[in-house]
Amino acid sequence: MATHISPAWQRLRHRGRALAVLTSLTVAAIALTACSATNATPTAAGAHAAPAAAAHASPPPGVVVTADVPYAGTADREQQLDVCAPTATGRPRPAVLLIHGGGWHSGDKSTVEDTCEWLAQSGFVTFNIDYRLVPAARYPAQPQDVRAALRFMRRPATVGHYEIDPTRIGVFGGSAGGNLAALLALRGNGPLTRGDRVAALVDLSGPMDLTAGELTAHQDARLTADETGFLSCPSLARCPSAPLASPLNAVSADDPATFIGQASVDFVPREQGDALAAALTRVGVPVTVETTPGTHHSFGVLTPKMRTDIAAFLHEHLGS
Repeated sequence: MATHISPAWQRLRHRGRALAVLTSLTVAAIALTACSATNATPTAAGAHAAPAAAAHASPPPGVVVTADVPYAGTADREQQLDVCAPTATGRPRPAVLLIHGGGWHSGDKSTVEDTCEWLAQSGFVTFNIDYRLVPAARYPAQPQDVRAALRFMRRPATVGHYEIDPTRIGVFGGSAGGNLAALLALRGNGPLTRGDRVAALVDLSGPMDLTAGELTAHQDARLTADETGFLSCPSLARCPSAPLASPLNAVSADDPATFIGQASVDFVPREQGDALAAALTRVGVPVTVETTPGTHHSFGVLTPKMRTDIAAFLHEHLGS
C-alpha cells in the first residue's frame, strides 16, 4: 500500500513542535498565577479547552499517515483530508470520518491530529477532513463537503488502497464538527452501510438545535453569532435554514447508534446533547451520554476514560 508523509504534513509537525515549546512556557506562567480551570469561562466553539498533546515528529508506532489527499475532485486545500491508518493487515478494517470544530469559521484538521492517530492506534482507518469555512462558504457547503468525503471513502479505489470495509464506517465530530457529523448520520435514508449513511455517530459538544427556542434562548452570544454566520441569517428567529441545519429535527428510528460526550458546563450547553439523547431514546436508537466535569468543550472533553469508552463503542458498532 503506497503511503507518504507530505511536505505540508511535515510543516505542520515542525510548527507543532514550536507550539509545544510555547505552550509549555504559557502553562508555566499560568501556574504562577494559580488560575483554576474549574472556574474558567467555557471555551468558544471548536476550541480545545484541554491541553493539547505534544506534537511528535512522526506518527506513533503502528500508524501510517497519508496527508493532504483531495476528496472532492477540486484543488481547494479546504477539501483535503489526512488518513491515519493502522499498519496494513491485508483485510478490510472499520473506518471513521473525523470532523474538526471551530464554529464553522475556523480550525483545521491539524487541530485533531492527535485524535486521528489515537483512532488509528485503536484499529480504525481514520479520514481527518478539512472543509470549506465561513465566510467564504456558508451552509450548506459544509454538510456537502462532509458527504463528499464519505463518498470518497466508499470509492472502490479508496476502499482497496486503505483496506477499509465500506459497510463499517462511523463519523466523529466535535463542536461545529459534531453538528456536521450528526447531520450526516441523522439526515440520510436507507441502510446504514452504504450511500450517505454511517453505522455509528460520536458527537462531542455539537449544537443539535439551531432554531430559536428554549434550547438556544440562553446560550452564549458568541455561539449564536457562529450559528447565524454559518446560516447567513440576521437572527435564529429569522432563519429559514435553521431547522434543516438542526440534527435534532432529523431523528428517526433508523438512525445509527450514538455516543454523546460533553462537559457539565459546556460552551454548547449540555441541554443540546441531552435533548438529542432523549429524542433518540424515544425512537429506540441506542445512545450513550458521558459528561466530563468542568468547562472543557469539544475534543477537550476527552478524558482517558471517555477515549476508552468511545473506542469500545465504535468497535461494538463497527467491528474490529
